[in-house]
Amino acid sequence: MLLPAVSTQTELIEVIRITAAMRNPFSDALAGEDTALWEAEQVREVLVLITELPEGERQRCFVPG
Repeated sequence: MLLPAVSTQTELIEVIRITAAMRNPFSDALAGEDTALWEAEQVREVLVLITELPEGERQRCFVPG
């Protein structure tokens, strides 16, 4: 999966589980709970895994089963 070039400068990822019944990703008022805070090496590992996803498998990371 292609990520923006600036993704290499990412230092922190805050992982949120969206708990709203209607999960509209374009809403400004999503309800959710913090589940993790990834820093430094964890961020690099996750971004490498995302970039290695095949082009046709893109939704797999955003719509988990």
